[in-house]
Amino acid sequence: MQLSIALILALALVLLGQCLSRHAARRHQLRLRRLHSATLQRSLELLQTLQQHRGLGAQQDIASTSQRNALARRIDQLWLNWPGPSLQLPPLQQDWPQLRRKPADFAAHCQMIEALLGVIEQLEDRLCLETDPPLRGLGQACRVLEDLARLRGLAMRAANYRRCPGGLQVQLRSLCQRLAEPGHGEPLHGLLRRLERELIEAPQARLSPSDCFALLTPLIDAGWRDLPGR
Repeated sequence: MQLSIALILALALVLLGQCLSRHAARRHQLRLRRLHSATLQRSLELLQTLQQHRGLGAQQDIASTSQRNALARRIDQLWLNWPGPSLQLPPLQQDWPQLRRKPADFAAHCQMIEALLGVIEQLEDRLCLETDPPLRGLGQACRVLEDLARLRGLAMRAANYRRCPGGLQVQLRSLCQRLAEPGHGEPLHGLLRRLERELIEAPQARLSPSDCFALLTPLIDAGWRDLPGR
C-alpha cells in the first residue's frame, strides 16, 4: 500500500515537473518573441531615421542642420540599451558616435544601414518561426526603401552642383536602373525620368536639394506606411 502511494506521488511529481517545464518554456518563448518584435520595430525606426540623417548630411543651411541634429538626438535614444549581444545581433551602436561627428559621410551611413538591414532580415527569419501567420517580405521591402532613400540622398548631393558630377552620375544611374524594374509603379517611373532629365543628364541642374527631397520623400513615406508587420 505504501509502495503504491509512493509510486503515485512520484508520478504526480513527474507530471507536475513536466507541466511546470512546459509552462516555463512557453513563457520563455513568449518573452523572446516579444523581445524580437520590439527589437525589429526599433530597428525599423533606426533605419528610417538613419536614412533621413544621411539625406541631410551634406546640407549646410540652418533648417537642414537643425533637423539633422534633432534626428541625431533621436538616434542616440534608439541606440540606448541595444540588445545586440544578448540576441546574437551585431553591436551596431558602437559605430554611431563617429558617424554622428561626420554627418556628411555618405559611405559610412550606407555601411551602417546595410548592417541594419541584415539585422532586420535576421529578426524577420526568427519571427517567421515564432508567429502565425508568419512575417514575410519585410526585408525585401526595406531594401527597396533603402534604394529610394539612397537615391534621395545622392540626388540632394548632386543638386548642390551646377552639373551632376560624374561619380554621382554613375551611382544615380545604377539606382535608377534598379528601381525602374517592372512592378514599382508608374509614379516612381515618372519621377525617375524627371530626375534623369532635370538632374542626372542635364547640362545644368534644374533641381535644388529641397526639390529632390520633396520629390522622393512622399514615395518613401508611403512605402514605410505599407511595410508588412507595421
